[in-house]
Amino acid sequence: MPVGGTPGEENPPEDTPVEDPQTPDPEEPETPDPEPEPQPQPEPEPEPQPVVQPVFSFHPPGALLGGTGAGFPEQVVHAPDMVFPIKSAPAYLQSQVFMFGGGVAGGDQCDARNYAYPWRDNFCETRSANRGSPFCPVNKIHQGQDIRVGTAEDCNTLRRQSAAARGIHEVVAVEDGVISSIGTYTVKLRSEGSIYNYMHLNMNRLAVTAGQFVKAGDLIGYVSNDFGGTPTTIHLHFEITQNTAGNGWVHVPPYLSLVKAYERRENGPGEQLEPEIGVASAPEWVIPEGYEIIE
Repeated sequence: MPVGGTPGEENPPEDTPVEDPQTPDPEEPETPDPEPEPQPQPEPEPEPQPVVQPVFSFHPPGALLGGTGAGFPEQVVHAPDMVFPIKSAPAYLQSQVFMFGGGVAGGDQCDARNYAYPWRDNFCETRSANRGSPFCPVNKIHQGQDIRVGTAEDCNTLRRQSAAARGIHEVVAVEDGVISSIGTYTVKLRSEGSIYNYMHLNMNRLAVTAGQFVKAGDLIGYVSNDFGGTPTTIHLHFEITQNTAGNGWVHVPPYLSLVKAYERRENGPGEQLEPEIGVASAPEWVIPEGYEIIE
């Protein structure tokens, strides 16, 4: 009989855990898939830039009217910082001798067709006097650029006025400098590196005197046709002389410098036209034998 126990009971055996082959190992908790990275929004298409319309048009440099001389096409901007010599009025670079009212062309200088784009170079245009430039293929040439100013109505108004009274279109200094000389029908402005020659102003209404210092944009005078008694049209004749390597002080083509200055004045681009190669409508001038071209 068991001692100290309940009759008939034996000490129960201790429980021994038994592995249940049917119980799987605890699974690792699943890690959720990361949220997908948001795709970057595509850059918006840039808005198309507005097309800048040209404010004027011009023939290529050196493209003189047919039969009027041999131009110089390989031009550069010789005066990149100059202001345009006409303060505010519309301006038309073109021949005076070979356009309406000129000595060769005939007609009326106040013809409305003279006051229209495109511009045309007339540096190197044929002249009778023995004047030259290393930038022109031949001698006896026009050493500057002619500039018609304003409108046909302005032209008629100026023509009706006395020469001494003309004062519609202001002509200004193109750079800071000194008025180095004043002649019968010329005013010369000397700046650092250039001499600018203005011709055919109203010499009775000049705003400057010889030796005077001027700033770019200062008034010099007014467009007219003073030529010491020789007839010419109402316009500004404009020249640039520079000290060039190997040639000294010579006349350089002003055309592209005037183009760039006008673009700045008008705050818009000019449009260079295609060369007139084989264009039937382009006039071909024949200068009468012995005809003297002075201007």
